Amino acid sequence: MKGEPITPPVVFSATYSFEKSDDLIDVVRNGSGYIYSRWDNPTVREVEKALASMEGYTDAVAFSSGMAAITSTLLGLLDPGEKLVSIATYGETVRFISDFLPKMGVGVERFGPDDIDRCIDSLNDGARVLYLESPMNPLLRVIDITPLAEHAHRQGALVILDSTFASPVNQHPIDLGVDIVIHSATKYLGGHHDLLGGFSCMNAENRDLVWNMRRMLGGVMDPMSAYLVWRGMKTLDVRVARQNETAMYVAQFLERHSKVLRVYYPGLPSHPDHEIAKRQMHGFGGMVSFEVASDYEGTKQFMDSLQTITLATSLGGVDTLVTQPVTNTHASMTVEERKAAGIPDNLVRLSVGLEDTGMIIADLEAALAQV
Repeated sequence: MKGEPITPPVVFSATYSFEKSDDLIDVVRNGSGYIYSRWDNPTVREVEKALASMEGYTDAVAFSSGMAAITSTLLGLLDPGEKLVSIATYGETVRFISDFLPKMGVGVERFGPDDIDRCIDSLNDGARVLYLESPMNPLLRVIDITPLAEHAHRQGALVILDSTFASPVNQHPIDLGVDIVIHSATKYLGGHHDLLGGFSCMNAENRDLVWNMRRMLGGVMDPMSAYLVWRGMKTLDVRVARQNETAMYVAQFLERHSKVLRVYYPGLPSHPDHEIAKRQMHGFGGMVSFEVASDYEGTKQFMDSLQTITLATSLGGVDTLVTQPVTNTHASMTVEERKAAGIPDNLVRLSVGLEDTGMIIADLEAALAQV
């Protein structure tokens, strides 16, 4: 038959047939084909290779969610008695690192984005993994990755970066010395709020450890989600470029507003890491966080007054979403942990979508008038 599909076929088969036992044995021993979709699936492999190419690594491993990517990657790389050093603030990541890894005998030392010297001292004492998040959720702090990665490598540590907030468009981690980059595909990669997925991108020397852990724990991406990610990645560049532009306008509007105490956006000169972001990133992203000039209840009132912006968890898609981090994304952190991370009750996290910029600003202005 002449002609080939320009989109990858969605292969829903859970298992694969063989005419000869030797062929099956070869797949099991050498990974030369497909035997069971918890191991590998043709559609999933297509999107893994596409993202790996986009990020500049030799391979990627796809997961059923961003958290599956984080947990399986760390579990695959860390053994009891080893140490992880972390600069990360996403609530579920903090819970896994702080609560689960120590139960497995893994030492954990967590630092904030302003504790770089202490982080370096901890690396000097020996670590298997340096785990970073940049830009960080939800205050959009930007870590100067290259010098930290270089120091970690001198101490024999692997560097893992959650680059979800940046997307492959705004940040190229392999150029910064990152060994493994993690993405929640639920966010910018998929881009339409209609899938769950995650990825770890890496070179060949680290793939087997991560792939084997996925195979054991079973957090594999399903074929339909893989197709949706593949399709979303086709428009990633144009979507993120528009979100970068709109987010800058929104951040500038909020910074001028009397009902807003503080705006967190790496593109603003007022952001503490603005110079790092200018040097390290190719765009400032579609996320804007800000503090409402009110308390917990007043901030809830602001959220409830929004008419066109959607109150919903998640980010990075075509629809503008808003959330109050203390009520959901960071609710799993203790009050003390949130205070240490600088996450107040009046903080709002806005994920800019593709709607008209004026419409987004008008909705924010009307809701702020209710505070």
